[in-house]
Amino acid sequence: MEFPRGSKSREELLRRLNEYASRDMEPLSGRMWGHTYALGAEDVAELGRTLYAQFMDKTMLDFTVYPSVIKMENDLIAMVSSLLHGDSNVVGNFTYGGTESIILAMKGAREWYHRSKTGTPEIVLPVTAHPAFRKAAEYLKMKVVQVKVDEKTFKVNVEDVKNKLNENTAAVIASAPNYPFGTMDDVEELSELALRKDIWLHVDACVGGFLLPFLKDETLPKFDFSLDGVTSMSADLHKYGYAPRGASIVLFRNSELREGTVFAASSWPGYPVVNTAILSTRSAGTLAASWGILQYLGREGYERLAKRVLKVRRRLTAGLGELGYEVLGNPVAGLMAFTSRKFDVSFLPNEMRKLNWFVQYQPGSRELKFPKSIHLTIAPGHDQVVEDFLRDLSGVKLPREEPVELPEADIIASLGIKEGELPEDPTLINRLMHEAPPDLVEAVLRMVVNRYIFKPSS
Repeated sequence: MEFPRGSKSREELLRRLNEYASRDMEPLSGRMWGHTYALGAEDVAELGRTLYAQFMDKTMLDFTVYPSVIKMENDLIAMVSSLLHGDSNVVGNFTYGGTESIILAMKGAREWYHRSKTGTPEIVLPVTAHPAFRKAAEYLKMKVVQVKVDEKTFKVNVEDVKNKLNENTAAVIASAPNYPFGTMDDVEELSELALRKDIWLHVDACVGGFLLPFLKDETLPKFDFSLDGVTSMSADLHKYGYAPRGASIVLFRNSELREGTVFAASSWPGYPVVNTAILSTRSAGTLAASWGILQYLGREGYERLAKRVLKVRRRLTAGLGELGYEVLGNPVAGLMAFTSRKFDVSFLPNEMRKLNWFVQYQPGSRELKFPKSIHLTIAPGHDQVVEDFLRDLSGVKLPREEPVELPEADIIASLGIKEGELPEDPTLINRLMHEAPPDLVEAVLRMVVNRYIFKPSS
């Protein structure tokens, strides 16, 4: 596709985009069990769009131009800090997503480490920790030290954490909860360990930060700044905060710990640049939307939405069991995963897609001893469709588990991969990802995405 010589009409552009989106699922349709959170909170989503549009053209790059940006960000940090039991010393910043929040937290941990040490800083994390920590390690030239999780609870093995700590440990990671299974690590025990060893402990509450505090019908362990050993936290506003993407918060126990994340540059002839986030130019739209939504809902509003999420999770747990599926671990928030010990669930996403449902396949890993599973992200509005979902799921007949036979013909063509397009049926790919070693899977994914999927249109 060449750069256009002339202009196209508004109508033509809308028509083209509608064509592009013809295979997309609708996020607020109720048919998606992933990548959507505001389902059932349409009034909140509408407020978010209104506030986003009002501040869309204002940039967060130069906060001296728009004082409202500083005020909204400081208000947000104060509100979120109080929610997560921070004291008056806790500081933080607004970011454009959980990955950015995590990279900033690890940047802070790395700089803190280098104040007294010179080795390669290490991030000790459970295998269930979000890949954003691995991205942070790759960007920041840190080393990932992976620790085991319990094979039944999927919580981090604290004894293995203790065994992996050394003089190069810069940070320990806990998930509240982890993404794959929705289970929460023992943050209290890790907090005690971090205090004894004087080690940075980051709690990834990107998923749970705006849901766990409002689950009044659940008895949950502490996971936030109420624990003295917690150094930093990440919490996504665009998940169960119900704000537009991208919106996240990173918090530090005090400003000295945050200092290593602030970028400043005056060694050029232009204006001084000061960034508290990785991105420089950012629309203030998502900031304004987040600021408004937190106050529009308040604790009572978030509790009402959290109660609906919890109701759906409990219904799914019972319903999946009745259908012969096994829920993995003990989910505590709005995420869960299920598997089958008899049948091959790698076929399930495609079969459910035929019925206009989206569920997310998790290939697991034979090498890492994780089963294939189906991940569900629960939104409040799923309370209107959960029975329909379980009924449709009950009608799907899956084949039994069998060894995967690799295609003898050209592998790329056999997998249904075409230039610039996603495969129509990813079942074989799903099955292969479970069988192959993670390093090989990662290498192949990089190659396919780089050479085939993201390729300029002809």
